Amino acid sequence: MVVFVMLVSSGIAGAASGQAPEQKKHDQKKLDRRIDWGISIQDYKWSEYLENGSKLLEETGLLYTLAFDFESLGKYAGWRKYIGWRSGVNLFLGQVDYDGQTWSKLPVKTDVLYIGTKMYLDAVPTYRFDFGLRVKGFAGIGGRWWLRDLDDTKTGAGDSVKGSKEWWWCVYGRLGTGADYSILRDLDIFTEVGVKIPITARNNANLYVKGASRARLEPEQDISAFGDIGIRWKELAVKFSYDSLRFDRSDKVTAGTLELYQPKSKADIYSMEVSWSKRF
Repeated sequence: MVVFVMLVSSGIAGAASGQAPEQKKHDQKKLDRRIDWGISIQDYKWSEYLENGSKLLEETGLLYTLAFDFESLGKYAGWRKYIGWRSGVNLFLGQVDYDGQTWSKLPVKTDVLYIGTKMYLDAVPTYRFDFGLRVKGFAGIGGRWWLRDLDDTKTGAGDSVKGSKEWWWCVYGRLGTGADYSILRDLDIFTEVGVKIPITARNNANLYVKGASRARLEPEQDISAFGDIGIRWKELAVKFSYDSLRFDRSDKVTAGTLELYQPKSKADIYSMEVSWSKRF
């Protein structure tokens, strides 16, 4: 009789909440983890500046990205506070327009090929309110690796200018906050903002210049910002993002007969991503 009463009571409680116990258990599991596969178009801008602050060059164009993200925020049914984690990998490719000048200040234009990847791993402490708002912080580590390949070109007078290949990488800490809110059962909006905290950065450059074929440059990475806002309906999500990189001028290094340095540089990236989500 006691067992029967407990079972009946559980059934009544489940009915009062609008879900059977089996359904609640299923939903709890369903909200545990999520995998996103996405594609995005990035409006990319890279700029470099001389020591006097004047612009040396600007690169603008579109990059195309494949994105994979995994998020595990914990089974929060019955819990308001929990700590989850997430990670992700992006692969990007594209050719952009170069509009700049040589070190002798002769104007040149060319094309630049970009190939690279971006990765991150975050811990995500979260608090969930009863009315559907979820507020989170995140702290972790990230990195970006890319090839910047400048084509050979000519000046307006017809003089040949050699291109270069630069292998960049940087590692940084990640710190920020975000929120998401369930407007309807299958419709969520989400946003987050954060900063990248410098750890290390390097540019290994092949310059194809006589007397200075290679240079190992170490630009000083600065704090840079990123953020996004988006909407998710069932398995489909659309997200608009901003990302940035900031580097101070590197120290001068001797390469053959020349003294070289990486100028003050920055990247600003605006993107739109469409992704498909799988919860499990």
